[in-house]
Amino acid sequence: MALDAPASRVSMITRLVGLLMLALGVILTYYTHSEAAAADIVPQIVPVFYIGAGLLMLVGLVAVIAKYE
Repeated sequence: MALDAPASRVSMITRLVGLLMLALGVILTYYTHSEAAAADIVPQIVPVFYIGAGLLMLVGLVAVIAKYE
């Protein structure tokens, strides 16, 4: 199954954006965890950051494993 050049380029760009979103989600989770441990942020806002990070990671993961035809 060979893809033509434009479809292959779109697939590659989508996967790169997916990796970027996945990395941003992981970084946001790490910094939220480290800041929450240091008690520099309001505890009520921490779940919002975790939800945002989880959504970024989910979208990134879907973009990385998606199959385009």
